[in-house]
Amino acid sequence: MEGYVIDAVPYRGRIKIVLDSFREAWIKTTYPIYVITDRPDLVMQHPSVVSHEEEEWRTLSGERITLHRYELLDLEARSYISRRTTVVNQLPTTLSLVLDRLDARPFRRVRIDEGKVLEFWDLGLSFPPVKYATVITHDWYGPSETGNMFEADVNGEKWRGLLRDLDLEVDVAGCFGRACDHVKAPVKIKLEQKRSPVSIKGLIEWSYTCKTPVRELVDATIGKALTTNEAWVAFEKKIVVPNKVPRVEKLRDMDELLLNDKGGLVLFPRTGCFDDAWQVDFSSMYPSLIVKHNISGETVDACDDVVTEIGHTICNSERGIVPEALSWLIRRKEALKPVDPERAEAIKWILVASFGYLGYRNSKFGKIEAYELVTYYARKTLRRALEIAQEIGVEVLHGIVDSLVIRGDAPQLVRRLEEETGLHLRSTRLKWIVLGGRRDGLPYPMRYFGMTEEGMKYKGIIRRNMPNLVRDFLESSMNILSRAETCEDLKRLRSNLLENLREYEERVIHGEPRDFVMWVKGEPYVRGVRGFYNARRGFMGRDTKYYLEYLRRTAREVLGIG
Repeated sequence: MEGYVIDAVPYRGRIKIVLDSFREAWIKTTYPIYVITDRPDLVMQHPSVVSHEEEEWRTLSGERITLHRYELLDLEARSYISRRTTVVNQLPTTLSLVLDRLDARPFRRVRIDEGKVLEFWDLGLSFPPVKYATVITHDWYGPSETGNMFEADVNGEKWRGLLRDLDLEVDVAGCFGRACDHVKAPVKIKLEQKRSPVSIKGLIEWSYTCKTPVRELVDATIGKALTTNEAWVAFEKKIVVPNKVPRVEKLRDMDELLLNDKGGLVLFPRTGCFDDAWQVDFSSMYPSLIVKHNISGETVDACDDVVTEIGHTICNSERGIVPEALSWLIRRKEALKPVDPERAEAIKWILVASFGYLGYRNSKFGKIEAYELVTYYARKTLRRALEIAQEIGVEVLHGIVDSLVIRGDAPQLVRRLEEETGLHLRSTRLKWIVLGGRRDGLPYPMRYFGMTEEGMKYKGIIRRNMPNLVRDFLESSMNILSRAETCEDLKRLRSNLLENLREYEERVIHGEPRDFVMWVKGEPYVRGVRGFYNARRGFMGRDTKYYLEYLRRTAREVLGIG
């Protein structure tokens, strides 16, 4: 039997491998558990234990330690033993470890015969030919658990219709509300339980990179996906993956905190419209700095191979767990970008979290000093970029942490920066860019919009909690602005923008109920004449004055019209 591994279900003494198209295969196996104990003989007395081995491992601090690996017939015994001994290496999960040693990793092609995996194939960058879907029920205000309409994405194809007409069979499904009753799948994910920001296809990519069944990632945060990748590296190095890592920050005075505890460098932009500009971005800057400088919980302040200006040191005698895990993810993300942007975006989420997780109290492989080193190197890198720009006569319009907006010789700047920093950069030509300000007249670093060769690019313009009609107004305004080739053209489009604003002012008066919905913390609200109310109770009118003022204020602040 050949197929793609979709899921795995543990049973006593064997495991059920679920392949695509609802096929199943059975393989005999045991389940490993790693224990720290002075009485290994007591654990052996459990009837589920079939074997015992002593193994030499290391702690994160480098101390040698003996672990006792027991092979169990079932996972129920694991729960019993965990309550009575110290169990470590709980990531990667037991199921993931079993699949790895059976060569039946998730979303790889396997050939199984007579209870054994005889062959397996890794598709590399290709997406496995499995069927996946996201199905959401809708009411008048948007997604609703009790809605009678549905919207579905089936392998990238959009479906819409009445829920009663839906009958869908796929390998992996994400469903919402009543839609789950109309979908059949070996792995069915209730979207209201999903904690990650990625799509179902993105979860499949996480399952692939984490070598973990997608079912175990349903309620996983980005941090768990990251930590699982790091745990695989630790496992291969035979470094114990602890359950908890004590975080004891060394005593520092206020001057030291002011020097060390800083974020990335953000410049105040030059406000206005600028023709023929470039946006120069460091690709995955923070993860790349972690890899380049070998920043990991166990390498920082462990020896004095590298001494920094902020007092922290880095040990380079061995590559750190975090840098080794991230280096592969960075390469995969860059390789996937031209092939499958959706899966590349899923990996990008893990990389984005990698920096913040270094300083998170529950991080297994980080510490606050490692977090501070990353921001230190980021500030140092961007300052050097500003110096090089000045040396070669490039005009800097704006800078945010890992990105510069410039006018001048962008290819030369990119070349110099890559040579000096060893980091990868990418540049995007902007036909024009508008760098705006706040209501008080000061520059607004986090808001801009501009025109690239591919279309409009904007940041800080549209927020999720805006009313639908305001979001639609901004999107339509960006479409109007995309007609401009220069800043001078933008001035001529002012009348078009004003006409668009008037149309949306009419929509405030005569619009559909859905126009007035705004989503706040997952709940739909409408502003009525007596204040806000939840749209799930039905449409009970809107405060016309509120929406008109909201629309006009947005037009003034973002577009400078009104």
